[in-house]
Amino acid sequence: MALSSAKAQELSTIDTKLKHLAKVTSSYPQEKIHLHFDKPYYVIGEDIWFKAYTVIAERNEPSQLSKVLYVDLIDESKAIKRTITLPIENGLAKGNINLADSLNEGIYRIRAYTNYMRNYDSSFFFEKTVEIGHVASEKKASLETKKSLKFEAFFFPEGGSLLAGVRNKVGVKILTADGFGANMDGYIVDEKNEQVAFFKTEHAGMGVFAFSPQQEQVYRAVLTTADGKTSSFALPKALNSGYSLNVNSTNENIRIGIFCSKNLINSSVHLVAQTNGVVVSTFPIKMDNASVVANIPTSTFLTGIVQLTLFDANFAPIAERLLFVNHNDQLNLELSNRLENVVMGKAQISLNVKDKQNNYIDGSFSVAVTDATKVKIDEDDETTILSNLLLTSDLKGYIEKPNYYFNNVDEGKLRHLDNLMLTQGWRRFTWADIIAKKEPEINFRPEQSFEITGKITGLNNKPLPNAKVNLFSTTPGLILNLDTISDIKGNFVFDRLDLSDSSSFILQAKTDKNSKAINLIAMQKPTVTNEIRIGNTVDITPYIVATKERFVELSKFNKLDKGILLKSVTITSAKPKSNLNIPNSANTSGVADYVITQEDLAKETSIIFPISRAPGWLGLAKMIADDQVVIIIDGIEVPGSELSAIPIQNIAGIELVTRNYNLAIYATGRIKRMFVTTKSGKVSSSPATNTANLKNIGLSAAKEFYSPNYDDPKTDRQAKDMRSTIYWNPNLNTDITGKASFSFFNASTPGTYRVVVEGMDNFGNLGRKVFNYEVK
Repeated sequence: MALSSAKAQELSTIDTKLKHLAKVTSSYPQEKIHLHFDKPYYVIGEDIWFKAYTVIAERNEPSQLSKVLYVDLIDESKAIKRTITLPIENGLAKGNINLADSLNEGIYRIRAYTNYMRNYDSSFFFEKTVEIGHVASEKKASLETKKSLKFEAFFFPEGGSLLAGVRNKVGVKILTADGFGANMDGYIVDEKNEQVAFFKTEHAGMGVFAFSPQQEQVYRAVLTTADGKTSSFALPKALNSGYSLNVNSTNENIRIGIFCSKNLINSSVHLVAQTNGVVVSTFPIKMDNASVVANIPTSTFLTGIVQLTLFDANFAPIAERLLFVNHNDQLNLELSNRLENVVMGKAQISLNVKDKQNNYIDGSFSVAVTDATKVKIDEDDETTILSNLLLTSDLKGYIEKPNYYFNNVDEGKLRHLDNLMLTQGWRRFTWADIIAKKEPEINFRPEQSFEITGKITGLNNKPLPNAKVNLFSTTPGLILNLDTISDIKGNFVFDRLDLSDSSSFILQAKTDKNSKAINLIAMQKPTVTNEIRIGNTVDITPYIVATKERFVELSKFNKLDKGILLKSVTITSAKPKSNLNIPNSANTSGVADYVITQEDLAKETSIIFPISRAPGWLGLAKMIADDQVVIIIDGIEVPGSELSAIPIQNIAGIELVTRNYNLAIYATGRIKRMFVTTKSGKVSSSPATNTANLKNIGLSAAKEFYSPNYDDPKTDRQAKDMRSTIYWNPNLNTDITGKASFSFFNASTPGTYRVVVEGMDNFGNLGRKVFNYEVK
């Protein structure tokens, strides 16, 4: 029957639960992030250029919630090697990550999130795998790895369960040991070993078949590997009593077949259709027969993933199906150009943006131009603004070659996309939470400015409210003393901080009774997950070779960053120099009234004697007993009793701060400070648990991409221009007529150049355009 003829009224429980879902969606909006990069892989010594688009999941509109973005560079051992903190304006941010020579080559992950996104599963964070090479590496990277014959097969009955006596559609996914899809042929056999269905997996190891399982029968899938061996896998057992779904869609209509066992004829069910937590349609259905057909126009939904869920009369979910609706209503980006198709020639490109209704669109876009002869691209493997915000950000698990479903779409790719919908899970919320009227627990607020946050607990690890927390700057030239108290959960925050990313601070906490016997945890980052995938399927060896040639050319004219190594892969970390000539000193303010050097200490037998001879430091033991001195060893505040425990021969230097003028930058006021630096750089005893050192935190300054201007006679032309990223512009904004323009100069190398423009308008409409041209 048609949905329009359904006569049963919605049950009050259904209405109540759906109202709760609407409340959760509106009161707790979720954010999503997309990063547009200049290219898919890099070499040590380069910069990773990117633009961030932060949107509200419901309609992909620019988020107005968060004003701060965090971008982490994570290595293969799950260590966060670099964090970039960026301001967000109208959902947009731009930045770069410099790949310093202290990094090793390897497979890295780039992770992006807002503080507010930490309230939800970290799988919601943006994450992309990036391969980073080294020009001095002797490794010969190759993708010709031995393919494992080991594999697993997974079977997904449409709707969630097989129903006996009904023709069921079943999705298939075959994965090799490395987690990638495998294309195989297979068949289904019953208990008599008779074949009842055949299947063939296609893109990313996915396929589909249909058959009618019988009651109490056991079925197996049989697959044959490349070496001729067969493996069998048990299928889920068919239900004798239950429901199933069968969904087929066209451009105009979604046809939903609802089936039930004979004992459930005359039962009442509800069909709910939603997108990103927004219920678009809900219909009560009376199962007058063992099968009912419902139809929903596709125009009911926005482009994206639709979740169809069937509920029983008690609002228990009994069947579910995902499908993808694509109205092909992405923004139309037209590029017109006036090109000098010669090396070092000028390219002038105009962008004209319209929507599907041919209206002019003012929006924000980013453009990357690369030398495609050097930077080989697998377009299907790209993480684009379309594949990310419309597809992968809403699905569970790894999606192989996500842009495949948006690149030159044909009937075959539409079929493969539906196979993906059969075999992947929805992840934005769970019906169990909605049924239980559970609301998200919000522990991380949307940041409106850069914040320094943390948590205070007792030594029993229980949250400690009303603890006094002091923040004082150790940044040269920055005088900042702040204090606050922890809330009922032990949390504290210092907000509205306008800081550059080179800022350093010390945090100290005490109980409301001035006890230091507490734990202070500051600026804790989200846990790094174990999952890592090689997202790039292109061999980057030619790119490494081309980049090395460029670096060699630049080095001939002393234009190469001196940190880039061309002849050795031995990596040593740069050590900061103290303003007071004590290496590795934690006294980053560079101010001291009295300094005791390693040479001075060589004449002494005890650390106490040279300190006591310093002006104002006579009676050191009494000062320690009266808490009139703060002792910091290698950046960690320690009790005074730890001072005499350090072997004098292990000390590199001591700095004493005595005068009120120099003490003014510290939250402890006139209490004297002693900085002790050891040769090993490690405190031999346990550090104070109520203190934390914060180094190099704050908002990262936006760096401008350098693009040479060969119209200017002053531009240096000595070195051959061998850039791989020809042009990068994260601030390409169209006006109310939908127009914008940009220009740049080609490099000195001929070949195919690739222009990629991505972006969106203020209403969540997305667009992407790829354009190639030849340079001779």
